[in-house]
Amino acid sequence: MAERSVGTRFVEAVSARDESAIAACLAPGIAFRALLPPGVSERTGADDTAALLAGWFADSTELELVESQAEEVGDRLHLAYRFEGVRRGNPYVVEQHLYCTVAGDVIERVDLLCSGRRPRARE
Repeated sequence: MAERSVGTRFVEAVSARDESAIAACLAPGIAFRALLPPGVSERTGADDTAALLAGWFADSTELELVESQAEEVGDRLHLAYRFEGVRRGNPYVVEQHLYCTVAGDVIERVDLLCSGRRPRARE
């Protein structure tokens, strides 16, 4: 249950683009690895990882969390979320899946898969 709690706080922090709140969910020595459309991105440390995550959405003029889930998969926490946003006047949708190792109330390791920003119809 504690794993889901940190997962919920993490998703809310990313949605808010709150770098310090993201860092508070992460262990100081976190190992972070992401597979993104341009390739693999890796970080170590809570501050560098939080800056990367917040930076992905920093230039979005709108960002709305439209769906999220947190569930345990064996000894890992699976987080999934979908955002709809607007960047440079272009509406997009993005989905990320994370498999996390949690210790206490912080995330120690993340393996992330990202869809990339995909175009969505204008409303």
